[in-house]
Amino acid sequence: MYQLDGLDNIMLQGEVPGLPMHMSAAMLYDSAGSRTGAINFDKLVNALTDIIDQHFPILKCKADTVPLWFDKAYWVLDEDFDLTAQMSRIALPAPADWQEFYMLLGRFHATRLPQDKPLWQIVQVEGLDALEGIPPGSTALFLKIHHSVMDGTSAIRLMRGLHSTGPRSKPSILKSAPGTADSIQETYSAPSLLDKYARGWRHALTRPVLRTGTLLKTLPGLVQPRRAGSKGKKRVVPRSRFNQAVSANRVVGHMRMDMAALRRLEKAYDCTINDLALCVVGGAQRQYLLDNNELPEQSLVAAMPINIRKQQKDGEIGTRVTVARVPLFTEMDDMETRLQAIVSETRGDKRDSKSSSARVPLNIIDEIHPAAILLLTRQLYYSGYLDTLPPVVNMTVSNVPGFAEETYLLGSRLIDYLGFGPLGPGLGLFQTISSTPGHVNISFTSTTEIVGDGVAYRRALQQSYEQLLSDLPA
Repeated sequence: MYQLDGLDNIMLQGEVPGLPMHMSAAMLYDSAGSRTGAINFDKLVNALTDIIDQHFPILKCKADTVPLWFDKAYWVLDEDFDLTAQMSRIALPAPADWQEFYMLLGRFHATRLPQDKPLWQIVQVEGLDALEGIPPGSTALFLKIHHSVMDGTSAIRLMRGLHSTGPRSKPSILKSAPGTADSIQETYSAPSLLDKYARGWRHALTRPVLRTGTLLKTLPGLVQPRRAGSKGKKRVVPRSRFNQAVSANRVVGHMRMDMAALRRLEKAYDCTINDLALCVVGGAQRQYLLDNNELPEQSLVAAMPINIRKQQKDGEIGTRVTVARVPLFTEMDDMETRLQAIVSETRGDKRDSKSSSARVPLNIIDEIHPAAILLLTRQLYYSGYLDTLPPVVNMTVSNVPGFAEETYLLGSRLIDYLGFGPLGPGLGLFQTISSTPGHVNISFTSTTEIVGDGVAYRRALQQSYEQLLSDLPA
C-alpha cells in the first residue's frame, strides 16, 4: 500500500473549485520535416506506455480516499486504466498565432483533473503555423499533472525519459526502476475499508508522539541566530493587485530570453541565470504596476519553491519543496542595484534550504491529523477569512530545471519548454523560469481580473529584459 504524505494529501483532498492544484507544461517541437507534419501520435502512445510500465507506475494510479478524512488517501492501481483516455490530439484553431495558443493553453490549465482517474493528461496540438519565432508546422505537447502525483523535478525526469539527444538516437536511460510487476501490484494495492480504519486509528495514536519527536530533533536548528543581512530585517509585504480573490479562468503567456546573452551577464556579475530572471521579473512588476498607478513604496515579495528532494530517500512521487520568501526590490529603478540585492538574498536561501530545518514544515504537516488540517483550511477559505489577512507574499516564482542540451522527441527537436503552476487563495500570479539550450523563458499564470488578456504583462516582461541588456554591459 502506498499512502500519500501530509502535504500531498492536502493538495489532493483540500482542492477547491477554481483553484486546481496541478501544474502544466507546454513543449514545442520542430516537426515540420516529418512525413506527417507532426509528431507520430501512435508512437508517442507506445513510448509513454513503455516509460510508465518501466519507471512511473504512479501514472496508472488513482486516489483511494478514506471516508470522513479519517486518514490520508492511498495511491492504488486503476484497474480500468486506458492510456489513450489520458491523451488526445487537436489542431490549433485559426489564426494559429500566439494569442490563440495562449487561450487554448489557458483553458487546458484551468480545467480540473477528475479525481476518479489517474491525475494527469497530455494533449498533442498540431498546426502551429503562425507562432512568431517558431517554424510553421510545429507541434506542441500540453502536459498537466497533479502536484500530489509529482513535482516539477520529477516531471522533468519523466520528460527526459521520453527524449533523446539526437534525432535518431534512443531516449535517455533512466537509472532506477520501480520493481517487478508483482511488487508494483503489492505497492499500489487498495486496502480494505477495515484496514483503512485500523491504520487510521494507529496513526491517530502515534502522531502526537511523532510530532513531539520531530520538534525536539529540529528545535536546535530553528532557534539558531539568523544570518546577517536583509533576511534579519522585518519586511512589510504590501498588498497588490495580485493579492485578490482568484477566479476560475486562467490567462497564460511567456517571454523568451537569449541564453548566450544571459550567460555573459552571469559571468560578468557573478550571479546565476535564476538571479537574472528574478531581476527581470522585479523590473516587469515595477513597470506593470507603474503603468496602472499601483506601485507600492515597499518591495513586492515572491514565494520561491526550493527543491529538497533526496531521490534515494524520497523517490519520485509527490512534492518535496520548501519555500523561501524573496523580495524582488521593485522599489529600485536601477537594474544593477536590484540584481546585487537579489543575489544577496538568493545565496542565503540556498544555504538555508540545505539545513536540517528545511524539512521541518513537511514533517509537521505529515504528523497533523488530516481531518483537522483539511477542515481548518476549508473553513478559512470558504469563510473569506484568508482575504482579510495581510499578504505574506505577492506571487510565486518557480525555477524549473530545463534541458541543458539539444533534445528530441521521436525525431522532432525541442524548441521551447514552458511551465505553468497553480494559483492559490489571494495569490493570483505564478511565474515559472524554464530553459532549453538556446533560451530562458519566463512564463506566467494569472486571471483576466488581474492581467486582462496578458498582453500588457508580456510587454512589461519584454521591456524589463531589454532594460537588463541595455543597463548591464557584459
